[in-house]
Amino acid sequence: MFKDQVIERFHQEFGKPERITVKVTAFNVAGLGVVIQTDQPNREDAAFVWLPYPPDDQPVPEIALEYAGDSGRHSGTHASAGLEKGQPALKLILRSDAELNDVVAYIKAFAAKAVLPSVIAAPRSAASSEASAEGVLIPVNIKMMPPPKPVAPRREAIPRAVQREVWQRDGGACVQCESRKLLCFDHIVPFSHGGSNTVRNLQLLCEPCNLSKGNRI
Repeated sequence: MFKDQVIERFHQEFGKPERITVKVTAFNVAGLGVVIQTDQPNREDAAFVWLPYPPDDQPVPEIALEYAGDSGRHSGTHASAGLEKGQPALKLILRSDAELNDVVAYIKAFAAKAVLPSVIAAPRSAASSEASAEGVLIPVNIKMMPPPKPVAPRREAIPRAVQREVWQRDGGACVQCESRKLLCFDHIVPFSHGGSNTVRNLQLLCEPCNLSKGNRI
């Protein structure tokens, strides 16, 4: 399986894993936590690799899903440096040797605090794109995302990292009618009822669906 190939390559490049469980194989690369998820995926030949979120001025790999600090993610990451609970993280989905080579170079630069290289997603076949809904990445294009509404008194702005993850999760479309026009970030539990700016409490709605929902939960 490809994830076994990734584990072997990381072993060669970064030394012995610091932790092996039924769910993860974890490495510490000069203080940088790197985790390979071993219990998933089961339906496609791929590998899930978790990394800390890079500095804001550094590139995010094209094969990454972004997880805000307060979002749920694989519990096996929490014991690794930089992947503690409450910290933002990246989940990389590797499916090719080219992506593996790029990720190895990315991790080495990250651990050395050097300029991070780009990690380009290899072309996907229709079969691999359909194998896992989570693996069909929606580009996080800031220009396409709806602008956050002005912040009302005593209401905190939605963090940009949370906006990106909600956009990625909902596929850049209204969760009710699948429209891609006039989108906004909607609080599932309204802010006035105690709802928070977390990934679990936000969804993409178009303005007509948002207006029909009103202040209901």
